Amino acid sequence: MKMKYSKLMVAVAAMTSVTAMGAGFGLYEASARGVGMGNGLVGSTKDASANYYNPANLTELTSPSVMVGMTLINPFSDVVVDGVSQQKMNAGWFPPPHAYVAVPLLEDLVFGFGSYCEYGLGTKYDVNWALRGDTTETTIQQFTFNPNIAYRITDDWSVAFGARMSYLTFENYKSPYFGIAPGLLEYNGRAHLEGDDFNCGYVLSTQYKVTDDLSLGLVYRSRINHRVEGDLDLSTPTMLGGLIPGQYISGDAKAKLVLPASVTMGANYDFSERFRGGASLTWTEWSTINHIDFNLPAGNSYAQELNWHDAWRLGFGFEYDLTDALTGRIGYSFDWDPSAEAHGTTMLPPGDRHIIGFGASYSFLENWRVDLGYSFIIMESETRNVGVKNYVTGGSEMYSFQCDNSYSHIVSASIAYTF
Repeated sequence: MKMKYSKLMVAVAAMTSVTAMGAGFGLYEASARGVGMGNGLVGSTKDASANYYNPANLTELTSPSVMVGMTLINPFSDVVVDGVSQQKMNAGWFPPPHAYVAVPLLEDLVFGFGSYCEYGLGTKYDVNWALRGDTTETTIQQFTFNPNIAYRITDDWSVAFGARMSYLTFENYKSPYFGIAPGLLEYNGRAHLEGDDFNCGYVLSTQYKVTDDLSLGLVYRSRINHRVEGDLDLSTPTMLGGLIPGQYISGDAKAKLVLPASVTMGANYDFSERFRGGASLTWTEWSTINHIDFNLPAGNSYAQELNWHDAWRLGFGFEYDLTDALTGRIGYSFDWDPSAEAHGTTMLPPGDRHIIGFGASYSFLENWRVDLGYSFIIMESETRNVGVKNYVTGGSEMYSFQCDNSYSHIVSASIAYTF
């Protein structure tokens, strides 16, 4: 019975590591233009990426328009555990795509569709690093499929409604800790967990043109309730020279995960025919990740406390038409970290983020436009307490997990066509 309980707790820990950080990390790189402009496109967008930034802005378009593109994200970090430097965390490159369509149906009615990623995560450590009992590798991907209808009520006021169909996948590797005597008889197993889920939410938005040069936008995105179903494979180590043989265990696990609601407000202003600026402020209800409830075989359940708190994100940017065909842009964003110091995990380097962006657009053949964007993310150094469970003694060992010199490169490209 004790061994069965131990296996169950390993399954819980494996699921916990994946879903906790998947919920706490948002992706905002929905177009190359937005990457270069600090996402300052909420008050006015004027292309098909309005499906993401503010669907009500679709009414700015008078002709059918499409956009496709991809963003490459490459995170790095120096990792310190209990004051001892570990290897660098280098998860590689992750390629979230984006695609948008906008089709005017009537004079004041526009249909739009967007496909993009709102959440994502990738971390990878050496298989023998100090906190391998928490994680060695995690990949989380989320895809949103978003049909929208936008309607212009008056010449100055537009509204929109859309469905957010969310598909979430994750994969996690860790080495659960089986320690009989610290520093003497220490063993690690191997756990692999993967799963997915599909569910829906919605988006409501509005745009109001205060003057010909000033536009305001407001966007509400609802919660999305995911019930993730995964497959767990666990190999326990052979211990005490074979007196305790290793075992292979395979089973199912489920978790309820609520992706948070958010509210974004923004303003865009045309300083001249060639010079434009925009700003946005987003509040995200990360407190929905207060805890995650798990349902496991044989009627067992478990709640993982995380205590995330609501957080804000501020961004602004400017763009200038250097010629009739070439536009340059620059932007900055600040992203507050929602995680709690006492409930850390090694899935993601903690810390507030500074994002500096640059970009350019080139228009050609009348209807085509290519956008390029680059941003550099600098994460402030933070320390979190991480608990690693011992599946022999039943207790947990606490470690200090610190990330220094944490940064990410983001490169994005989009191509747009207006019919």
